[in-house]
Amino acid sequence: MFLLGLLAVAFLPLLIASMQTTVRNSTIATATQLVGQQLEQARSAGDTCVALSVYGSVTPPAVTDSRGVRYRPTRTVGACSVLLTDYPKTVSVKVTVSMVGSAQPPVTAATLVYLRAP
Repeated sequence: MFLLGLLAVAFLPLLIASMQTTVRNSTIATATQLVGQQLEQARSAGDTCVALSVYGSVTPPAVTDSRGVRYRPTRTVGACSVLLTDYPKTVSVKVTVSMVGSAQPPVTAATLVYLRAP
């Protein structure tokens, strides 16, 4: 019985570390999924500068997962040109999702969106 108790105590730090890793991975996976959704919204917003600017001006709402972790997405859209001769062109879109109240670094991704007109 003593040996069984000793083994249980020996495996306790491993169990705690694996639970912490699972929580961290779940948080990162959820933030990555939100980044992907925001980038997909940027691609589907339209192929004009006006449509992409509207996408960039809207502040996405914070999201709370089933564990109670709050995620705050932010969008940054590159500058568009108003000259028709500058099109077609690409504009950069950067999405960052930070975990509210967490010391974890935010998840960030960037893409280029094709625009055919201002």
